[in-house]
Amino acid sequence: MKTFIKSLIKFLRPAKNVDQAIIERQIENVKLRAEKKTDLDRWQNDNQLFRDWDERTLILASYIRPNASIIEFGAGNMVIKTNIDNYKSYIPTDIVARFEETIVCDLNEGIIEEVKNCDTAVFSGVLEYVYDIDRVFTELGPTIKQVVLSYCCSDIVTLSRDKNGWLSDYTKSDLEEIFINQGFKIENYSEWRNQSLYNLIRE
Repeated sequence: MKTFIKSLIKFLRPAKNVDQAIIERQIENVKLRAEKKTDLDRWQNDNQLFRDWDERTLILASYIRPNASIIEFGAGNMVIKTNIDNYKSYIPTDIVARFEETIVCDLNEGIIEEVKNCDTAVFSGVLEYVYDIDRVFTELGPTIKQVVLSYCCSDIVTLSRDKNGWLSDYTKSDLEEIFINQGFKIENYSEWRNQSLYNLIRE
């Protein structure tokens, strides 16, 4: 595996006039995938949180049922909390603690216990950085009755997954098979910039 990584890194080394940052991200992504690790260094940088992502998050928020007990994974700047008011409780989690109330959670390491106190889970721009989405859904547990999420399906979004730092490659049908097997039905489906947005309800 180490020999393969070294060969791939050599292949990806930039020629003149090639964006160095993109190449470095590709190289880092190869290493992360080989070791099944999360890109902590990237997400410790607040500049990686882009305001135009808020539109996607607010679409997902519109699906959340009234009086929900919400746990948001990859909460970032907590856009949901500041833009909806008809909810029972809200727990923000992220790979790094950006605010005092944020609970640190690396989805590649496992779901936190606080999920048991919630009935609604939010994943906005998060699951691309998770290796095993099926495991995540299993660990959500029976208390979660609604999941709203976005995902860049590999058969819809043709962007380089390594350039974007994405760690999983699920197709739309792969995802929907997981949802069904985990006991969820697709209540709503839409697309935002070719990203798939789902509102899932546990049957």
